[in-house]
Amino acid sequence: MKIYCTRNELNRAINNVSHSIPTRTPSPILEGILIETKGDRMYLTATDTNMTIESNIPVDSEGDVSFVIEEKNFANIVNKLPEEEVLMDYNHEKNQIKINSGKSSSTFNCFSADEFPRFNIGEGQKIILSKKDIKNLIRKTSFSASADELNGVLTGILIELGDGNLRMVAVDTFRMAIYNAKVDTHEKLSIVVPAKLLGEVSKIISDDDNDEQLFMEIVDNKVVMLFDNNRVILNTLNGKYIDYNRIIKAESSIKIRTSRIELMKSIDRAAIIASAQNNNLIKMKIEDDQIEITSLSEKSSIKEMVEIMKEGDNLEIGFNSRYMMDVLKVIDDEEIILS
Repeated sequence: MKIYCTRNELNRAINNVSHSIPTRTPSPILEGILIETKGDRMYLTATDTNMTIESNIPVDSEGDVSFVIEEKNFANIVNKLPEEEVLMDYNHEKNQIKINSGKSSSTFNCFSADEFPRFNIGEGQKIILSKKDIKNLIRKTSFSASADELNGVLTGILIELGDGNLRMVAVDTFRMAIYNAKVDTHEKLSIVVPAKLLGEVSKIISDDDNDEQLFMEIVDNKVVMLFDNNRVILNTLNGKYIDYNRIIKAESSIKIRTSRIELMKSIDRAAIIASAQNNNLIKMKIEDDQIEITSLSEKSSIKEMVEIMKEGDNLEIGFNSRYMMDVLKVIDDEEIILS
């Protein structure tokens, strides 16, 4: 059975679903991509059972068919095909697919589609966001999630929905990040999604037309996202999340306004001297209209001065320079407030 498509469309879909191919698995079927044709669309699906990505493209097909093809060589061949037009010719009796383009012809043995895991997801309330909003929500929180699997639920990002607001929160016990976006729903719920999975989702959301809509559903303890001819299904994490509101409500005795860029440049230079063995420690002495940033190692030292506007007490405090840089890199505003 013949299926006609374009190399660029096929390559894009393969690249998208490949984000959910596991690096190691005892199950060979999970190293493959499920390919299904339905009418004039071809659906490519890959899963590691925690994240499933489905991407569809337009095709001209002689009928409906489904099979599973090993991802690695398939992806590499498609990426290097000589012509834009691609003919995929599936032999049902041999369970083989032939990929033709120009003078290139490759044949792959396939797995049965019956072996591929399926996930039947119900329907939940659709939450509408722009692609820009969801990418910002992920980018401005995911760096604060724990990378240590022993920290369980703290490896995830808390998603809270309520009063027309969607909030994402990430905490790793050393730092916390919170970001909000307005949504057109007053449904209330709270779930935790692995930060690593949300990071993979962000990679496949195109930067074209950032105002374009993305639909998100939370149903059956899973998060489903629909965008750019893609459907992504994410498992959630079990466990009670930290009460982050207690941290937010802590009173502050000092408030500082300063240039984000100038502060970031100074910390970046001080971080060169900061010792990894000393937790990348930099010290800040906040006094009057400036911050004195210092760092010391066995062989060198550095002192940086940054102009500020301050309300409240003077302060001396130490920070992990990497943690500070992670925050400053995802802030878009020129002026920031420290408290």
